[in-house]
Amino acid sequence: MLQSLAGLLQIAETRGTGPATTFEPAHLLLSFITIGESGTIGRGALAAQSGLGEGAIRTIIKKLRRNGYVDANASGCFLTSVGRRVYESIEKMLSPMVLMRDSRLGMGGTQAALAVRGGSKAVRYGIEQRDSAIRVGASGTITYVLKAGKIAIPGGSDDCEKDFPDKGWSELRRKLDPGNSDAIILCGAQRETLAMLGAIAAALTLL
Repeated sequence: MLQSLAGLLQIAETRGTGPATTFEPAHLLLSFITIGESGTIGRGALAAQSGLGEGAIRTIIKKLRRNGYVDANASGCFLTSVGRRVYESIEKMLSPMVLMRDSRLGMGGTQAALAVRGGSKAVRYGIEQRDSAIRVGASGTITYVLKAGKIAIPGGSDDCEKDFPDKGWSELRRKLDPGNSDAIILCGAQRETLAMLGAIAAALTLL
């Protein structure tokens, strides 16, 4: 699974003969996941959902098509059979994204959460995840881990639901369905697209 993801992300590092790309691996992965979730999506809608300009999206789609992950028709772009297999691998590593509203569990006007399956073993104190999210424009992240069925913060609370009561915990459990050894990324930003992008960037540090 990781090999499939690495092959996909390598596209973001490949430089062409034109102007330098204006996106990072997290942008490409968020765009790829958005295409997979949508089935078929137009370039303008993909740009809006990923927070990138249409020029950058045009470059991403071109790279994905050239490498056989995506194709396009008059209705928009969609995953090929190769892209679909990679997308299914990603679904086993990352939960669907959840947007949190009216939650006190994180920072920023909007928060996006996802679970990284088996990611807790790679978490130290959450600093690397925070820095990766900030680098793409998010306000920051909190990284939680599942320990003996409890949601914990490394170096902090061993039972966040008990120590910091909030209705958001039940929403995270219901929508992310985290299991022992999973990590939960909660990323905050002033815009939804930046919160989602930051969550993806943080998750990549655990894969």
